[in-house]
Amino acid sequence: MPTITDRRPRRGLPVAPAAAALAGWLGVTALTALAVQPETVVALGNPAALAAADDGALVSAGRAYLVIRPAAPGAVRRLYAGGAWLVLPAPGTGCLGAR
Repeated sequence: MPTITDRRPRRGLPVAPAAAALAGWLGVTALTALAVQPETVVALGNPAALAAADDGALVSAGRAYLVIRPAAPGAVRRLYAGGAWLVLPAPGTGCLGAR
């Protein structure tokens, strides 16, 4: 018979596996941006520093990100060197990804 001091099994959501899966996905995506020269990238960080790090075409900007179409190979490495926290390939730009 259970007593008041017995612990009940926790039935919450498994946060650790979900966080590990998200971190792994972001890591693989970031490594893909380093290995392959994407047509358009999203760089997270200080927009002023990121714009100075690469001379590509600016597609979009926000408070903590830039969407850039790199001008030359090696742009992802230059963005990281310029202070980017994370650089990911952008799947599409413009309205619904249309170009």
